[in-house]
Amino acid sequence: MPFFRAPADFADEIHQLFLQRTRLCLWMGTVFFLLFALLDFLCCRPWFGLFLSYRLAFVAVVLLFLLRLGRPGGERLAPVLMAAAMLLGTLTIALMTVALGGFASGYYAGILLMIAGGVPALPLTGQQALVLGSLMYLVYLGTVLLGTPPPTGADLARLAGNSFFFAVIVLVTAVQRRDDQRTLLGELRAKRSLRQMRDELRDYRDNLEALVERRLAQLAEADLRFRDLYHAIHDLVVLLGPGGEVRTINHYGGRLLGRLPATVEGRPFVDFIAPADRDFFAGIRERLRGEGAVQGVQLRLQTGPERLVDVELSGSRVDLPGGGDHCQLTLRDITATKEMERQTLASRQLIDSSRQVAILGLARLAECRDGDTGAHLLRIRAYTRILAEFLAEQPEHAAELTRDDIEDLCLCSVLHDIGKVGVPDTVLLKPDQLDEAERNAMQRHCDLGSLALSAAERDAHSRSFLRRGQEIARYHHERWDGNGYPCGLAGAAIPLAARIVALADVYDALTSSRPYKPAFSHEQARRIIASESGRRFDPAVVNAFLSREEAFVAARAGHA
Repeated sequence: MPFFRAPADFADEIHQLFLQRTRLCLWMGTVFFLLFALLDFLCCRPWFGLFLSYRLAFVAVVLLFLLRLGRPGGERLAPVLMAAAMLLGTLTIALMTVALGGFASGYYAGILLMIAGGVPALPLTGQQALVLGSLMYLVYLGTVLLGTPPPTGADLARLAGNSFFFAVIVLVTAVQRRDDQRTLLGELRAKRSLRQMRDELRDYRDNLEALVERRLAQLAEADLRFRDLYHAIHDLVVLLGPGGEVRTINHYGGRLLGRLPATVEGRPFVDFIAPADRDFFAGIRERLRGEGAVQGVQLRLQTGPERLVDVELSGSRVDLPGGGDHCQLTLRDITATKEMERQTLASRQLIDSSRQVAILGLARLAECRDGDTGAHLLRIRAYTRILAEFLAEQPEHAAELTRDDIEDLCLCSVLHDIGKVGVPDTVLLKPDQLDEAERNAMQRHCDLGSLALSAAERDAHSRSFLRRGQEIARYHHERWDGNGYPCGLAGAAIPLAARIVALADVYDALTSSRPYKPAFSHEQARRIIASESGRRFDPAVVNAFLSREEAFVAARAGHA
């Protein structure tokens, strides 16, 4: 029957299992079906004779099924005969139920016992168990409906209750069989795999000696290749034992240490670490014990009385027979790289120093014409740094005021008035108030300074830090309210660098003496700047000034 078709991969095994379990279930069913005649005698004695005839007829049929199973091809009929026995047993109990009052009788529980006890013992799928259980319920339901008056009232309630229990038992049994079937198929696969493994081992047994020899030859060849590669690596590779002693070291490692590998093996590897780095190396070994690996750690080897070698260390813990905390280290000579880094750093420092000297020198060309001693430039740079570092802490300005941005800003802040070199002395040094023409000439220093720095940047053939200097020189006289010069920019359209330097420049001008005015106190300058917030100055920059005014006072005193 297609319904009882076993999975193709394991058809023979499942048929054999069906045969074994069907025989067991039929014999046990026969015994228990007869034993339950005692229940007939105790609970429904008037029907004992009839029920006994039912039970004996069922047992006779089951015995015929058992005889058929013993004949050739019986394993193929086992599922069908077992299903027939289950349905016949259901019919027998249903007939007893009809005699005892139909749906009002609790004898139907015997069918539930058959489902719960018999179906799980069979190698059925969940679907097959569900169908078989449903057929048993239909046999019970049809028999009782045909053998008793139509149910009404309390009988309908009992029918609903009986059906509920049937459904629960059938569903639970089907789910159980689904899981058991998966387990069974897994076991069959495992058994098949074991049989295959036994067959393979049996095949290997005949030529085991040749196979072992071939494997040993391959291992010897692989070991030779590994040793060649191990010794050819241009890194120091060393295996350390539990006590930190050298177990093995490659040829390059011996050359790096200036010793033969045989003279290094057995010695504590810490002897070859620079004394200043030995505590650090001990920490590396502790990390290896805890974390299992380290990467890219730099330290120095002591390879001679006066020779230190910079190396980069990577390592991992190694589990070897016998236990113990072994570890393998790979150390790469980075002496040349470190020397190049030191030279590059020194070159950068020299370039930065030269750049600062050049910029300060360039800025002082304009300042010396104005009679300033140069302290003005140092104060502007200090004020700019104070404001920029405060604003960098604010989320809205953090992205455009990185550490490098602040350094460039402070460096270029001194170039704010570089355009004054193009202003005539008659205007620049005039002690009295300027007329309109002179004022226009003075205001041209913003454009002159921007043009000069633009030309310098163009000559450098790159986007250099001078770009920020251009912004400062051109826009540091713009006002937040748009009434500044030379372009009349307003608000955030003014570059942040120019807004910062604008306040720093005004504060220094207010607190410095001029031919036309005495120096204002810090408190006076503070009131003026605070009153210009949102008009002349960016409110955020004013807030930075007010939050750091003590630093302004200190910077003023330090560059008086």
